[in-house]
Amino acid sequence: MTARGLAVVVAALMIAGCASVAPKRVVVESEAQIKWRQHHAHVARLDQWDISGRIGVRTADTGGSANLRWKFDNGIDQIDLFGPFGGGRIRLDIDPDGARLRDGEGAEFFAATASQVLLNATGWHVPLEVLGYWVRGVPAPGEHEVEIDDAGRLTFLNQQGWEITFREYALHQEVLLPRKIRLSASEETISELTAREQMSGDLLVVKLFIEEWASASSAKEIDQ
Repeated sequence: MTARGLAVVVAALMIAGCASVAPKRVVVESEAQIKWRQHHAHVARLDQWDISGRIGVRTADTGGSANLRWKFDNGIDQIDLFGPFGGGRIRLDIDPDGARLRDGEGAEFFAATASQVLLNATGWHVPLEVLGYWVRGVPAPGEHEVEIDDAGRLTFLNQQGWEITFREYALHQEVLLPRKIRLSASEETISELTAREQMSGDLLVVKLFIEEWASASSAKEIDQ
């Protein structure tokens, strides 16, 4: 082979080698995505809080509301509902072993999950197992779809059979946290609840208005 022929072969091999190497894909995050990722990482680490506000539950044929006080400390929840159905205080104590509810008349209810014991005692469908994530403005672990705004805040979340709209945020200790949240059960969730004879109709909406966030260090103890 002549020198010229060898040069042609080498050049051809170099071109073929370059063609076989796939170009690297560079994912460029938008400013909103960067803010969302940073906010998510920060808020997801919150493991202590004390919030107060109001909660309402509405179905096709019934509805009700109550004042809310929710204290969370490293996996232990204490939720007080004041005035649902015109009654007194309902106390929910939740830990890894299960949930206990005590109503204003002293009757007690027990279940493996908080949402189930609340349903048994009041007829309210509230996804309490994941609501602790949603009140912080982040998805619970698992599959989900999100929409964020230009400020990197969660505005819409589709998860576990619920569509959650975050309508307003408020600043708490330099962190933006949800103030108004609307949960709407999907058609599939409503169908499942109807099939289990746990509700009727085609509407299930939960609304939360969080009036105040307090850190655990500054939170007042809930009355026993």
